[in-house]
Amino acid sequence: MFSSLSIFCRYLSNTGIRFAQTDMERRELVDLNRGLIVLLLIQILSLVSHISNGLERSALMTSIFVLGLLLIRFLVWKGHVNVGKISAIVLINYNTVSMAVFLGEHTHVIDFLLLTALLPLYFFEIKNRKLIFGGVAVSILPFALYHFIAPYITSYAVTVAEQIQVSKTTEPVKLLSMVALLYLIYNKNARYEKEASVNEAQLVGQKKLYERLLEQIPIEIVTFDKELKYSYINSAAIGNAEIREQLIGKTSTAYFTERGLCIDIANNRDRILQQALEKGTSIQMEETLVDRSGKLRHTLKGASPIYNEQKELLCLVGYSLDITDVKEAEKQLKVYAHELEKKNADLEHFVHATSHDLKSPLRNITSYLQLLARKNAGKLDEDSVSMIAHAVKSVKHLNQLIHDIYQYSLADHKDKPTELTNLNKVLKEVISQAEDVIFKTDADIQFSNLPKVQVAPAHMNMLFSNLIGNALKYNKNTHPKVKVDCVENEYEYIISVDDNGIGIAERYTEQIFEIFKRLHSSSEYEGTGIGLAICNKIVSNYGGKMWLHSELGKGSIFYFSLTKKVVQVKQSPDFKIEVFDPIAKAV
Repeated sequence: MFSSLSIFCRYLSNTGIRFAQTDMERRELVDLNRGLIVLLLIQILSLVSHISNGLERSALMTSIFVLGLLLIRFLVWKGHVNVGKISAIVLINYNTVSMAVFLGEHTHVIDFLLLTALLPLYFFEIKNRKLIFGGVAVSILPFALYHFIAPYITSYAVTVAEQIQVSKTTEPVKLLSMVALLYLIYNKNARYEKEASVNEAQLVGQKKLYERLLEQIPIEIVTFDKELKYSYINSAAIGNAEIREQLIGKTSTAYFTERGLCIDIANNRDRILQQALEKGTSIQMEETLVDRSGKLRHTLKGASPIYNEQKELLCLVGYSLDITDVKEAEKQLKVYAHELEKKNADLEHFVHATSHDLKSPLRNITSYLQLLARKNAGKLDEDSVSMIAHAVKSVKHLNQLIHDIYQYSLADHKDKPTELTNLNKVLKEVISQAEDVIFKTDADIQFSNLPKVQVAPAHMNMLFSNLIGNALKYNKNTHPKVKVDCVENEYEYIISVDDNGIGIAERYTEQIFEIFKRLHSSSEYEGTGIGLAICNKIVSNYGGKMWLHSELGKGSIFYFSLTKKVVQVKQSPDFKIEVFDPIAKAV
């Protein structure tokens, strides 16, 4: 039976708890329910006492009070917690004043208002000071007012004998109410003290955890209070525990003065903290000094104010990170970069000179072969004529190889000046340059709506020349077709070059972008295997990528992307060489 009663009481205490969203709201609701349960039980006992003693008017008014408490219980069950609290205080005050008026001053019922004045301390949290003071005032003011008007309302009271009888029956109720209310307040405060103790222990544990974490960080970390006094120092900042303890509660200036150290360093550190406070944001700077061993040290120092949700300053965090190694690495990196630039310049000069100097012997070879063929015209047999033709063809292939290698070296460099380039204009120039091939093959090249991008025009010319040249070269149709199109998204343009050529097997769709990678012999299709490598290199240098979709015998679609982000490159002189001299072109 005791277990059933305990379950029933727990059920009553949890009335309306489904509406609570936080632990604090749930606790407030449980406290209100317990207070209402105690009030209800006391009033029911009081009602039984009045009925048993034949105090009809008192019993009637107590019955009304009990009904009011039940109505408040209904409000709480619906989730109206604060309305229920205020209604309970108002109801008790109204009922007490009414009973005091209609029963008489000799009943001393009005003294219940003094008990009611304690209810706000139980119903409301200490943070709700206005509600607490308001609830106390609602009880104290009617108490004082009643004693002022009591002589004028005696006509409404019952007989003095009945008043004395009511007083006798309510005295135990007063005592019981006082004990119950004090117990509830004590129980609530005890719970708060327990919760506060647990929270304090958790805070202490969290503080120790954070301090242990800060000890593991290889960065000098300190914290300061509002007066710029040290409140925490990790071992990375100062390894000596005694010195750390001496610093706590002191400013840098005070400690440096006390120890006879350079006051300028302390002033500089305080200045950083003061700036962080004034600006309300992080301050960072680099500091260079000579350590005890005479070595130049570079440190990155900073300070940042920490605020709570109410924008109140909690502390200032200062940190110091040794960046000497980083500075030395940057210095060494600059040396390496300078050396690399010099080597790249030498290599570029070498490639230029080599490609240029090879022209002369190739020109001589071509000339001698042509002279040999003319001088011995009609004297050479068919095999000899064929060998001379093959030799000239090989020279042309070697010239093309030198040209392509040089073009690849140009594509590999990111030093061409960029400008806002209209790709439609570039493509027109490419088509004009390939006019003879287009006319000879009866090709149809279509393009439209190409964008303007920040690139080097020479790179785009090289890119489209190779792609369209391949589309025409690797094509067995009597009417080759090439279509250049573009789509865009938020970040980039994706340009496609679609042809109806011989196509590429799926297993080769990646390796064809490698340098010198050819899928056909030179007897089938002329070429060096460098063109697509040049294209891929150019696109890659502009932050894009290149890929294709192809089906053998049905054509290919080459795609490449160009980012919308502006690519900044330094300007350098551009130069161009003619690989084929007039003699070679004539053969």
